[in-house]
Amino acid sequence: MRLARQDLIVCGIFALMLGGYFLGVWRTQSRWLEQARTELAAKRRQMAADTLTASRVDPLRRDIEALKRRYNNDWDRRLPKSQDLAKFLREISANLAQENLTSQFFQPGSPNRGTLYNRLPINMKFQGDFLSLGRFLRHIDDMTRLTRVEQLTVEPRRDEAGLNVELGMNIYFTEY
Repeated sequence: MRLARQDLIVCGIFALMLGGYFLGVWRTQSRWLEQARTELAAKRRQMAADTLTASRVDPLRRDIEALKRRYNNDWDRRLPKSQDLAKFLREISANLAQENLTSQFFQPGSPNRGTLYNRLPINMKFQGDFLSLGRFLRHIDDMTRLTRVEQLTVEPRRDEAGLNVELGMNIYFTEY
């Protein structure tokens, strides 16, 4: 059985079309598919890295919420709107008297305006023993109002037992 010339031409054209398809379509799509697989693998690696990074967010959110609950409840008491100097000086005087610290002298300075809060410096002088001074400083630390001791000078008294204490502190408030 011989193939006719026309059949050979058709087979040749078919072979050329098959070769063209292989070279033109199949190879191009194979390269595109391989490139897509490479990109997919890279995206999966990136997603795994992002998932690891995001897994740290939930504990941070919980910590932030816990800190908000902890500080928001107490913040208005610790940083009042007004300076309310008289109430603060009464509280300090009561603490000094409770610890038997004598010769009390208070000198409030002028308030300093800040961007988020204002600061009122107060200089104090008093006399007493070392243990009473330590308890008084503990009272300052335990106060509900935000205070900060900036300067503390302690000298022995020359005439009798005890200490001369000079203390510089700041109280803070939000509105002028």
